[in-house]
Amino acid sequence: DEMRQAAVLALSKMHIAALADSPIEWLSTGELRRVLIARALINHPRALVLDEPTSGLDVVAAHEFMQSIEQLASHGVTLILVTHHLEELLPCIRQVILLKAGRVFAAGTAEECCTSEKLSGQFAQMVVVEHYAKRRHLRLDLE
Repeated sequence: DEMRQAAVLALSKMHIAALADSPIEWLSTGELRRVLIARALINHPRALVLDEPTSGLDVVAAHEFMQSIEQLASHGVTLILVTHHLEELLPCIRQVILLKAGRVFAAGTAEECCTSEKLSGQFAQMVVVEHYAKRRHLRLDLE
């Protein structure tokens, strides 16, 4: 009973309680990712490691998934996020490490590391960091 209650609570935290009785093979990619995070939450982890968490998700599913992850972080779960997508860098993430050719290119706060200048150096291509909807977004500077 205790484990079932923990599972129901975890599904609720990931906003997928309605999927509790769904066969796993019927779930979409986004739903499956949320189920896997819920499964991890049953053990009350202090940290979650997410590697390219929105890969393969459409824009709406990716946004909803990252909102769920942001709520977990606001409740004290530490996030370690590996991504190529700047928009996945949640406002709650305090420290950033940029890698280039397998080595640390820059490390510091998001404000220090996620600038057009730093990221252009990392990518060896002119890019522009734009801010909207409380997130950073990256685009190539084609001008």
